Amino acid sequence: MVATEDLFTPIHKAIRSLIYDLGGRLQRADFADQAASAAVLADLEHEFSAAVSSACVLCLLHNHGGDEESVPFPAMLPFDEGMIRTLIEEHQEINRRLVAITTRARELAGIHAADARLEVGRRINQEVNEFFAFYLVHMNKEEVSLVPAMRDHFTDDQLRAMRSTIMRAMPKDRFAAYLRWMLPSLTLSELTGMLTCIKQGAPPEMIQFVASVGAVNVDPARWAKVRERVGL
Repeated sequence: MVATEDLFTPIHKAIRSLIYDLGGRLQRADFADQAASAAVLADLEHEFSAAVSSACVLCLLHNHGGDEESVPFPAMLPFDEGMIRTLIEEHQEINRRLVAITTRARELAGIHAADARLEVGRRINQEVNEFFAFYLVHMNKEEVSLVPAMRDHFTDDQLRAMRSTIMRAMPKDRFAAYLRWMLPSLTLSELTGMLTCIKQGAPPEMIQFVASVGAVNVDPARWAKVRERVGL
């Protein structure tokens, strides 16, 4: 039987929602006002060790690349080394851009003159827009090339095991941050499939944790349908 599991699209939907939200907030940010722009600048830190929150947007994007390189990329390397090397090179470019954006945001934090802050804020918007464009194309490439390739070489059980490995290795607060964006971004069928998979293969505390996040973040009517379908 042909595998149907998809390790990439659900988390990519979460990341797209993160990107769209942050892009809108950046466009509206009054960088001349230090207090008003502080929250959006906090999302431009790329390292969790320096971030003020486990929900820091660029931190989550940076960490996602590490998740891919820890499990699915090594699994696929023997089957298509060229594709995996290309994706890793794109991850390296993503990391370079993340560091550059963080550096610019830190620079802005030390500037007090309104005119100078507005100019740096304009450059931040440009750099982040370019980065998001690159990142969106990269995610599409993974979905178009890597998802079908992994289905060709692995069973659904093997793919579910990979997903479980990634989820179990993630700190709980970081996992919750991804879920808060992922669950509302999925279709009803995707939500049902994900919760069914977790219910069948994860310990009870895991399904309870995911369900608690979904109850708060997913539209109540949609969440009620998921609960009914999954039997939660």
